[in-house]
Amino acid sequence: MNIAKNQFSILTISLLIFGTAAVTRAADPAAAAAHGNKGHELSQAAKYDEAIVEYTKAIELSPKDVRLYVDRGLVYRTAAKVPEAMADFTKAIELEPKNELGYFERGRTLLGQNQFDAALTDLNKAIELNPNNMVAFERRGLTYHNLRKWNEAIADYTVAITKDPTNVMALRKRADTYYAMNQFQLALPDLEAALKLKPGDPDIMQNLQYVQAKMATPRPVVQAPVVAPTPPPSEPMSMQMKIGIGAGALLVIVILIIIIARKRSRGY
Repeated sequence: MNIAKNQFSILTISLLIFGTAAVTRAADPAAAAAHGNKGHELSQAAKYDEAIVEYTKAIELSPKDVRLYVDRGLVYRTAAKVPEAMADFTKAIELEPKNELGYFERGRTLLGQNQFDAALTDLNKAIELNPNNMVAFERRGLTYHNLRKWNEAIADYTVAITKDPTNVMALRKRADTYYAMNQFQLALPDLEAALKLKPGDPDIMQNLQYVQAKMATPRPVVQAPVVAPTPPPSEPMSMQMKIGIGAGALLVIVILIIIIARKRSRGY
């Protein structure tokens, strides 16, 4: 009986010890932050697998930290591990439905996968939760562009440019949309502004030359079909001409009669 009591006491103490350790481990934000910082450093050095390991350790120590899931999801996405990235962004949304980060990054990921309708839903939610996220407006503008919703795309790019006139990406993307609409005269100032902000950029210069060439090309002139002139109607023969012809014919007949008569009289 004493042995059983002792075993029970040992088990109880062990559970208390391990339970306390688990709670301490789960509630160690300093250690989680250290692993998170290490993961960030490794991701900046393009050591993605090692960074994921560090972020995973951080999440184990602080499993309700939304930022850690988002950061690990970003590394997964950069490493082309899209399903894992989507899972992390979705987890972030589950933990904090009112935090726009999960929606924003999941929307960007869906956009990169050409899942435009799903991307639009997430980006709409991100902007609803944080209307000051200008990158979200820019990404949603690109989503609208791919859905061929030109006016909506222009509106989103304009919001981003109005907030920050030095936003080169928004200027370029709005120009792209303008010349998709064949509105080259509106694309031109956006590209010129972008080139001033980023002189010598080969992509901007190429797009600018394209727009300038389109504006310089004259529209083909549609010529009217050439119709052969209608010949004028023949004028009716005048009465004097008719009399003249008749008199001439009569004179010829008279001459012939005289010639024939002379031949007969001479015995021919």
